[in-house]
Amino acid sequence: MSKSLYLDFMEKMLAFPLWIKQTIFLGLSKDLNTYLSNEFLDVEEGELFHIYKPELSELGKNEILTKESKFDESIYSFLNCCSKGMSLIEIAIENNFTMEEVSKAFTFCKTSGFFSKDVPKLVAAIAGFIAGKYRTGEYFIRAGKMTIEQLDKVLNKQQEMNSSGKHVFIAELMIQMGFVRDLDVKSIIFMKEEAQKRFSLNADEVPSISMERENYNIRVENTRLKEENEILTQKLNALLSFIKEHKA
Repeated sequence: MSKSLYLDFMEKMLAFPLWIKQTIFLGLSKDLNTYLSNEFLDVEEGELFHIYKPELSELGKNEILTKESKFDESIYSFLNCCSKGMSLIEIAIENNFTMEEVSKAFTFCKTSGFFSKDVPKLVAAIAGFIAGKYRTGEYFIRAGKMTIEQLDKVLNKQQEMNSSGKHVFIAELMIQMGFVRDLDVKSIIFMKEEAQKRFSLNADEVPSISMERENYNIRVENTRLKEENEILTQKLNALLSFIKEHKA
């Protein structure tokens, strides 16, 4: 199997002279420390979402062969890359996906039972948050950084403040009540924003970044929109029938 663009590019970077690599490392360390908490800087390799390698279950392998469910081709591209042992960052670069799109595909495939191994809780939590499945409070619970009881206290406090005319966001209250740190919240929100960027890579050129957002539709989303359109059509038809029947 040929090397992925990501691995090829990394090999070229690792071949840089020591004095270049050390300078890059110091620059990156200073940069990352400005917006990421230690939780994301010191994370173990097995819990870093971007380099996680999903392993397919028999159900997932069979779906690639049969395409029985008729998913969007982006899902099959994702599954095919998983079958080749690619990490999530490799999948993103090879397919020109954003990490947001990868997170949606990852979360969808995980829910569909296409992975053979239990996904580490931090990896699953980050994927769900970036994909828009989890809100901030639920992310911290699933990541093991908060308890359900603590979130209940935050929600009760928010309701109490809203009743008195003081609107406050959940994240602000979680910080004020000492359940999470300000930098923890900023880190995960920043990661979600950055996940919307498209990273184009040619191993022989300087990488480029794009904020272009493309439609990422999977079968579940198409089905939901189709159902909503059918309901809307039924309501409009009923309204037109009513107007005709009561027309003077």
